[in-house]
Amino acid sequence: MSGLLRRAVVVTTILLTLLGITVLAVRGTGAGIAARPLPSSTPVVTSEPTASATPSPTPETAQIFGQIEAQVRALRGLAAPTLAPPAIITRAQLEAELRGRFDRDYPPARRAADNVMFRALGLLMSSQDIGELQLRLLSGQVIGFYDDQTKRMTLVSDSGIGPQVKITYAHEYTHALQDHAFGLASLDLSASGEDDRDLARLSLVEGDATALMFQWALDHMTPQELLGVSQGPAPNLSGIPAWMVDDLEFPYTAGQQFVTRLQASGGTSAVDAAFRRPPASTEQILHSDKYLSHEAPVKVSAPPLASALGTGWRAEPADTLGEAMIRFWLRALGVADAEMQQAAAGWGGDRLVAASGPGGAIAVAWDLAWDTPADAAQFAQTYRLAAAHLTVAGRLLSISDRETLVVQASSPAIVDRAVAGFS
Repeated sequence: MSGLLRRAVVVTTILLTLLGITVLAVRGTGAGIAARPLPSSTPVVTSEPTASATPSPTPETAQIFGQIEAQVRALRGLAAPTLAPPAIITRAQLEAELRGRFDRDYPPARRAADNVMFRALGLLMSSQDIGELQLRLLSGQVIGFYDDQTKRMTLVSDSGIGPQVKITYAHEYTHALQDHAFGLASLDLSASGEDDRDLARLSLVEGDATALMFQWALDHMTPQELLGVSQGPAPNLSGIPAWMVDDLEFPYTAGQQFVTRLQASGGTSAVDAAFRRPPASTEQILHSDKYLSHEAPVKVSAPPLASALGTGWRAEPADTLGEAMIRFWLRALGVADAEMQQAAAGWGGDRLVAASGPGGAIAVAWDLAWDTPADAAQFAQTYRLAAAHLTVAGRLLSISDRETLVVQASSPAIVDRAVAGFS
């Protein structure tokens, strides 16, 4: 989402991702294991190893890491970078690190703007704060990260070098290979007002590392080690909105599927080519044929919301949310998965602007372009059914046979004023 910690240029891996590998591998052994949803994608955090980090790996653990590096390089086919040994910190140290750097990586002004947008979209209650929720979500799930600025890896462990640390290292070392070969900074994962594009590019980065991690685990971990991956305590997701978990999950799950389809069409070289011509939208991640056919998003202008509402209203920076966010949003409004996917699938482009006004009033205007008139009509039908579950007032307008405008606000009167102002 706009302003979330995904904007910082660091690549992380999330704890519950690893459970998917455990389930997959253990099924092949005839054993059984309970599976939970897999929040497994990565809003990102900027962090260097803290002064309180535990000592660098011993010669024995350095040998383990060196072996994993060689195995990962063989699978991915990229040259070895020169790296310092990974730092290993405890989860308590990680939480302190995140809190200490939070205001720098996610400034209060950006959090305030995101609160306006998500509340106006009906995704947050007025009592919920996006920054605090995001911090809670990350503190419980980050298990390692690679910093493409300092070229350092940090692993989170309270119990030494176990299976979870090994599999995390395979994932993070893949990021180091990507950075050395392609330069992760060149992907510009924190472009202002380009949230959908940022998420698409992050999905390539994380999807590649996740696909490699799966393959490495199946090739080099024993069934007992795979079971050990899931033996740590599960993160506490109580009170976290489901759409935030969906957003966290997307780059790993959808990204891994995107990379797998690229590999099927052209092998590892097709994935390498994607780093040189990265995806432009989450539509391209969800529908790889649109990436391969170079179907670019439609350019859409942000509605003039603040001027339509008049004196006392201030617009926040405009953004593009994309097909993936439309899915998360409709699911949060109670739309079943099949209908949600169908309603979002015809996305062509969008631009959204939120605004705040007198007395804590909020509003959002979201202009969406669709591939066909049928796609626009499908979205309009789904929205009108889902709007019954909104905690804010909302209305959908048909601008043309391929363009719809969603206006939502903290009161019906504000919606009426915005609509009249657009006329």
